[in-house]
Amino acid sequence: MLAEPDRTNYDLNFRLFGFRVRVHPLFWLGAALLGASYLDLGLEYLLIWVAVVFVSILVHELGHAVAFRRFGSDAHIVLWMLGGLAVPYSGVAGRGRRIAVALAGPAAGFVLCGLVYATNQATGWASGNGIPVAYLYLSLIGVNLYWGILNLLPVFPLDGGQVSRELCVAKWPGRGVVTSLKISVGVAATVAVYCLFCAVDARSANGVLDFLPWWFPRGSVFTAILFGLLAYQSYQLLQFHTGGYHYEPADDRVPWER
Repeated sequence: MLAEPDRTNYDLNFRLFGFRVRVHPLFWLGAALLGASYLDLGLEYLLIWVAVVFVSILVHELGHAVAFRRFGSDAHIVLWMLGGLAVPYSGVAGRGRRIAVALAGPAAGFVLCGLVYATNQATGWASGNGIPVAYLYLSLIGVNLYWGILNLLPVFPLDGGQVSRELCVAKWPGRGVVTSLKISVGVAATVAVYCLFCAVDARSANGVLDFLPWWFPRGSVFTAILFGLLAYQSYQLLQFHTGGYHYEPADDRVPWER
């Protein structure tokens, strides 16, 4: 899932803040499929959804790219499928710096979420301009807040999984990657089961999860499939590493920390 896709004749290319950005055509398809149910409300709602996903993921990847640049490595951005990549031109030395790069993406999304909320609180732009504008506001809040939280789960290759790997390798230099993958399998499988249960519960007459507050995230069939795939991918990587073909990142600790 971390590989950069091949270029196509239908890529959208532009520059933003000095970073090259490439949008693969599958990005638009993935965003549209993810929000296909909104088409029942009208085409404008689906278009708003696709725009929100585009802006939110672009801001997320800009966070990574800015952090890469801050630590001496320029990068370019690729948006494709249901996510994106900030591809550095060289590696970042130092465990703390790599963790900062991983956290910079979700942090950028949280900042955008805060700005959207604060400007609405100050001006009320989302409450007095019709339902589509209110939908735009709620979508920006939801995507940048809840997707950011999901992205911080210790599941590989999400940003939280990258942080988990770095911390596990720091704590257990000889088996850190294996430990982080075990955590990834467990968390991803748990989230997949929860999301599947949410999807089934939502269709029942008396929902078991109705006691949860409205803001508590509910899963869907899509998120269940996504985290099921992530759990399977982590399991495959775990089998690879425990089969003797493993790789541990370099020990970046200074001598007195070892």
